[in-house]
Amino acid sequence: MPRTLAICAVLSGGCLFSADYRGGQYTCNDGTCPSGLECNTQKRCVAPSQIDAPLGDVMTDTMIDGRMAALTCVDPGVVAPAGGTETGTTAGRTSTISAMCGGFVMNGNDAVYRVTAAAGDMYLVGITGVRAYVIAPCSAAPATPSCLGNTFATQGNPIAFTAAFAGQHFIVVDHENVATAGAYTLTVTKQ
Repeated sequence: MPRTLAICAVLSGGCLFSADYRGGQYTCNDGTCPSGLECNTQKRCVAPSQIDAPLGDVMTDTMIDGRMAALTCVDPGVVAPAGGTETGTTAGRTSTISAMCGGFVMNGNDAVYRVTAAAGDMYLVGITGVRAYVIAPCSAAPATPSCLGNTFATQGNPIAFTAAFAGQHFIVVDHENVATAGAYTLTVTKQ
């Protein structure tokens, strides 16, 4: 079976790396592994999150996609159908949606989240810091959609909505005042 031995020298020191590549896995008999891997107690090179995992475990699709959503209609954040809490800030964002809610056009910097609901699902939407409303479908500016229920949530005044159809509903964190932006906590609770 192939066995590799790599030796490197640097003016101020040196290093030694010994690896056995049998079966597509690295062993680390000398306690040293390739970059990004660590030696576990079974003398196998594994990802740091797999340290001391049983021998039968292999790295699978447990890695989390680290890409952050753009929080727009095209790339919204996701709220689980059972509800959840999201935090963020509208500071430094842009206004991508101009919805009509309660006689106001919401032109502030916004962040968009999507919840996939079944017809008849009821939700309570709470917000701190700015405003929040629900639209379906998500229509970016220059369109001016009306928010569901013609109302928006404010701090201490959540809104309730019932999904009239099965599918995607969009919760937009926004404000009617273009100059108002800041941190928020969005809470979506399935009733």
